[in-house]
Amino acid sequence: DVGAVDGTGPGGRVTEDDVRAARDRAARVKPAPKVKAKYDLFGTLERIPLRGIRRTTAKKMRESVDHAAHVTHCDEADAAAIAARRERMKAEAEARGIRLTYLPFIVKALVEALKLHPTLNATLDEDEGEIVVKKYYNIGIAVDVPDGLIVPVVKMADEKSVLEIAAEIQALAKAARERTLDLADLKGGTFSVTNVGVIGGEAATPIINYPEVAILATMRIAERARVENGAVVVKTTLPLSLSFDHRVVDGAEAARFTKDLIRFLEAPEGP
Repeated sequence: DVGAVDGTGPGGRVTEDDVRAARDRAARVKPAPKVKAKYDLFGTLERIPLRGIRRTTAKKMRESVDHAAHVTHCDEADAAAIAARRERMKAEAEARGIRLTYLPFIVKALVEALKLHPTLNATLDEDEGEIVVKKYYNIGIAVDVPDGLIVPVVKMADEKSVLEIAAEIQALAKAARERTLDLADLKGGTFSVTNVGVIGGEAATPIINYPEVAILATMRIAERARVENGAVVVKTTLPLSLSFDHRVVDGAEAARFTKDLIRFLEAPEGP
């Protein structure tokens, strides 16, 4: 504030030297240390700095919520077929040093469903007022690390086999946890998957990995009681939670997409 500077020039005029001297004096004044409470009325407090991956995750989540109109559609697939195919392929995978999970089968089915519903494999260009449909399939895989989430991307998933996708997911997840990912591994995603089922759960409302327009949460594959032809039967099922940006995708389209995804999951020999 020049008005707060004492001028030493003719008639009290403020000179350049006066301004520089005021700046230097202000720089030498150390702000009083901020006192942070270690207790409140109910007990002890622990303060964890929001930094690193956790800070980046928080920023991305806030950006997504601010920009997209989130809606979540839930459904369920019969997982017996992919469970059987996984069992048949486990020996071959182990021989190649691959830990075969259900996720590569889900990615393959997902790509086939995206081909039928291209607006879910898109972004929204708000400045131009255009839905930008991606003609390639780069699937982001959310990886749980101690201080947040990292989403490395399996590039050109439509051109890879189940075992190739499994090996790539395994390598990307290892690199994410060891902090050796290349920046390019995190770019170019068109659709993301978060596999909550490795921990548990029946349903979720995942936040879209903006600027993508949809994300799929896969829940715990387990035996569940279901009614079939009037009788209660035990079936191995996979709950699915699809969050989508309602500005781009309508609820009916999301439901049709999920229905086709289930169809491909229940016939995994095809894709």
